[in-house]
Amino acid sequence: MKKRSIVSQAGLLAVSALFIWASPSTANAEGWDNSSGEWRYLDSANNAVSEAWRKSGEAWYYLGDDGNMVKDSILTIGDNTYYLNADGAMAANSWILTKDEDDNEGWFYFGSDGKAYKGKEGRVYAREIEGKKYLFDESGVMRKGFFDAEGNAVEDESPFKSAVYYFGDDGAMFADQWMSYSQVGENPGYSELAQRNYNEYEEMWLYFGANGRKYAAKSTDNSKQREINGKAYLFDENGVMIPQLSIKSANVAATSSNAKIKYGSLDTDGELKDGYWTFTVPNQEMSQKDYDTGERSWFRTTKDGNVIKDKIATVLGRKYAFDEIGRMQTGFVVMLEDGTFGIKFDVDEWTKEDFLTKGTESPIAAIDRGNLYLFGTDELNDGSMITGEVTVSLRDSNAVFGFKDTGRAIGEKCTLAKSGGKFYFNGLRLDADVDLHYGLVRDNRVGHGEYVVVDANGKVVTGSKILRDGEGNWIIVENSKFVARVSDGDRPRKKNGKFYHYDSSANKNDRWGAEITFATDGANNLDADFVVFDKER
Repeated sequence: MKKRSIVSQAGLLAVSALFIWASPSTANAEGWDNSSGEWRYLDSANNAVSEAWRKSGEAWYYLGDDGNMVKDSILTIGDNTYYLNADGAMAANSWILTKDEDDNEGWFYFGSDGKAYKGKEGRVYAREIEGKKYLFDESGVMRKGFFDAEGNAVEDESPFKSAVYYFGDDGAMFADQWMSYSQVGENPGYSELAQRNYNEYEEMWLYFGANGRKYAAKSTDNSKQREINGKAYLFDENGVMIPQLSIKSANVAATSSNAKIKYGSLDTDGELKDGYWTFTVPNQEMSQKDYDTGERSWFRTTKDGNVIKDKIATVLGRKYAFDEIGRMQTGFVVMLEDGTFGIKFDVDEWTKEDFLTKGTESPIAAIDRGNLYLFGTDELNDGSMITGEVTVSLRDSNAVFGFKDTGRAIGEKCTLAKSGGKFYFNGLRLDADVDLHYGLVRDNRVGHGEYVVVDANGKVVTGSKILRDGEGNWIIVENSKFVARVSDGDRPRKKNGKFYHYDSSANKNDRWGAEITFATDGANNLDADFVVFDKER
C-alpha cells in the first residue's frame, strides 16, 4: 500500500450542513462554471451552489460556503471527515498525510465512500486495509506504537510489559511477526520466569500471533510455550521471549526435581533447542554464585527442550553426569543410591591416602554411601564417563583407577574388590611402590584377611615364588599367598614343601637355617612402604 503524502495548505474548512449526495440537474442553465477563475457550480437560476456535493465524471467535489470548489483540505460534515485533493476531487480508497482539526499532522485513510476511518467517543478504531490492520483515533489519525487490550495507548517507560498489540512505524498491526525491542531503559524490570533483569539481555524479542495479540504467560507460575515456524519458544509474563536457561514452572525451586529447566539459545533467536549442548551461565535462581561470577557450564537438552539434570544420561552414545540444575560435571562424581547427583570433586583435590581411608574417617564426602564415577576433566572438549583403567593426576601423585563398564568404580563405597587379577579400593588400583617392585595387600574379603603380593601394576603374584624386591629383600609366595619378606644375603630355599633360610658361605652341613614362616619372619617385615593396603592395620 502506497500512501500519498499531501500536506494541507488551505487549512480546515468546517461545514455544519448535512451531507447531501446530489445529482446534476437536467436544466440547461445548471452546470460547472469557471468564469470567475474558481470552479463553481451554478443552479438553473444561475446562482452558485454552496455547501453541497456535485459530481463530475466519476469524481465528487465539494462547494464551500462561498460557492467555490474546495481543494486540498480536510472537510468535516457532521461526524464524517473527508479530504479534497489538490484538484478538488474527493479522496477515496487513499492514504493522505495531512493535519487534523487540531493542526496535528498524521496519516488518514479515506474509504470508498470518501469517509475517513476513525474511532468514536474517545476509542480507537481498527480497520483492515489490503490485508493489514491499522488503528485510527476519533480524529481519523492513524496510530502507532503499543496498545493495551482496550485500545489505549501504552506510553510508560516500559510499554512492552502491559501492551497487548503493537502497530509499527508504517501503522500496520504486527501479526504472526517477531518484534525486536531495543528501547530498554535503565530499569526495565525483572522477569520472574526467566530469573533475569531485562537490562541484562543481549536482545529482547516479542511475538504477536495471528490475531495480533502478544504471546505472554498468563502468570508467573508457568511460562508460555508456542511453536513458531516449526520451532518452539518460551515467553515470560511480560511477553518477552526467554533466552538461555529458564525455569518453566517458577513456583517450584530451581533445584526441585519438579522444576523443568528449559533452554532457549541466543544464537538461534531463542529457539528451544532439542538435543543441544550449550556453554552458558545459569540464572540467579539456579545458582546465585555462578550468576554473580559469570561461571559458565555445559548444559544439555532433551528432545522436548528440557535441560537434563540430576542424573547420568546418555548423549550421542556417551554418558555424562548432570547436577541438580543441569550443569555437566567433570572429575570424580558421587551419585546417590536413587541415581540422583550427590557431589563432585576435582581430581587433584585428594591424595591416594584419602581414597584408602575408611569410610567413616574419609575426608571425601559421601564416598562410602554413593556410587563413585570419573568423568573426563577436559570440560571444553569432553566430559564423558570414563571406564576401564585410567591414570589420574591426584594432588600428591599419579595413580591408576579402575571403573566397570557401567562407569562405577571397582571397590566403590570403601570396599575391597578384585577384578582382572588386581585389587581396587574406591576405584584406586592397589599398586606396589615402583621402587620396591612389590607390595602387600591384605585381602579382608575372606576370614580375618590374608596377605597377597602385588607388583607395581597391581597384578597379584600367583603360585609359589621367591621374588627379590627393590631393596634387595626376598619375598616368598606360597599358593598365591604371602609367606615372608626376609633380608637374607642368599636366596631362601624350599625343601619338603617348606621354606628355609640358607647361607651358602657356611659349611655344607650348616647351610640350611631355620624354617621361614609368617609368624617368625613375615610379621616383622611389614613396614608401611611395603604394605600397600591393610584395612585392619
